[in-house]
Amino acid sequence: MKIGIAITLYDKFDELKILVDIIRSNWKGKYYIAVSSNHPDAQKRMEGIPVDVFIQARDIYWTPGLAYIRSMVNMTCRIQDSLQHSCKLAMTLPVDYVLHLHTDAWPLKESEVLDLVSFMKEHKIMFAARGMGLAKARPDCPLGHIDDMFFIFDTSYVKKVGFFDYDPLDMLPDRLTVHGVLSLLIVSKIGLKNFYLYENHTKQIFWDGQRADPYFERGKPMMFDLQRGFLHVHSQSFPGDLGKNLQAYYLQGYGITKGPAIEPFLQKYLLPKGVLFKRLNKLEKELDLQLRWNGYFLPLERFGRDFHKKKEYLEMPFSKKLRFLAVNTSRVLWTELFGKKRLKAGKYYGLELYPEISVWPRDLGDFYAEHLDEKDYFSKETVWFVKNKKV
Repeated sequence: MKIGIAITLYDKFDELKILVDIIRSNWKGKYYIAVSSNHPDAQKRMEGIPVDVFIQARDIYWTPGLAYIRSMVNMTCRIQDSLQHSCKLAMTLPVDYVLHLHTDAWPLKESEVLDLVSFMKEHKIMFAARGMGLAKARPDCPLGHIDDMFFIFDTSYVKKVGFFDYDPLDMLPDRLTVHGVLSLLIVSKIGLKNFYLYENHTKQIFWDGQRADPYFERGKPMMFDLQRGFLHVHSQSFPGDLGKNLQAYYLQGYGITKGPAIEPFLQKYLLPKGVLFKRLNKLEKELDLQLRWNGYFLPLERFGRDFHKKKEYLEMPFSKKLRFLAVNTSRVLWTELFGKKRLKAGKYYGLELYPEISVWPRDLGDFYAEHLDEKDYFSKETVWFVKNKKV
């Protein structure tokens, strides 16, 4: 039973080195590693990193400051394109199963990966993933929410059904996130009888053991599956080096200490648990107090303990703060009055309030042509939208 690891990234090459060290220097088994990146200098930055194969994903233009629709569509397409490349590349290797990761998604327990693959083999599961699952529907994930980290698939079956054979620009990237696209592909290509949701985001915890609320930020600032040792730390959501300090804490805690990247990383960033937790808790209390001083009266849980998001609110102009409060007040009222109570009572009712996503009676091709630039994409053949196109 041979296992491949498909890793997708843009520019987190330092985290890639850590992840490769976890697999190469700390796991006992032999694993094949395939990597994909859209970064223009990726080939050069990959030098010296011991992976089996690397592929340069296609160039889809994105930069901070793009108009909202163009930014969202291009980022969504870029993520999916690189994910497709890493997974398809991994399938060219002599492997039976492939585990997909981002560079900040660290599997800390090799045994749990092996147990999951064994379960899939025993029960003839072709695709296993985590996420809020197919029982959760919302506009960006109308068929369910599937996490794009830590999913595992049967190589032969996924090749057979052509799971990754699609153009990201064809998958309504103005409304479907990568999580929504994965659920669509699972329903249409994998089949529910061949799918296994091994965790539904209700057991993810923060550094201090507090349970994460999946209705708010799921990947930020972190999420940790204690049972499986699946760790995701979004280091940009922590100020300074706190994200790296937290990563070092988990590496040390799970005895993952070997490797040319891990050893200096631990020397630089590892802090005693008491010191690290004290800093995190102090910072959180200070930010929460500042939020209250700045007139934020809604539940603090709506920030999902994301330090960066809290700072963003504090730095907003007054007019933007008012708009933020107005929008989120309506969502809080809907959730509390109509959502959670009805769900607890067993009613088939959504928890979240969203505006209608629609440009009707305009045609979608015309809408895309107005907001997107065909020069952002790697090939004119992939650009289906033109002015007045009836789609």
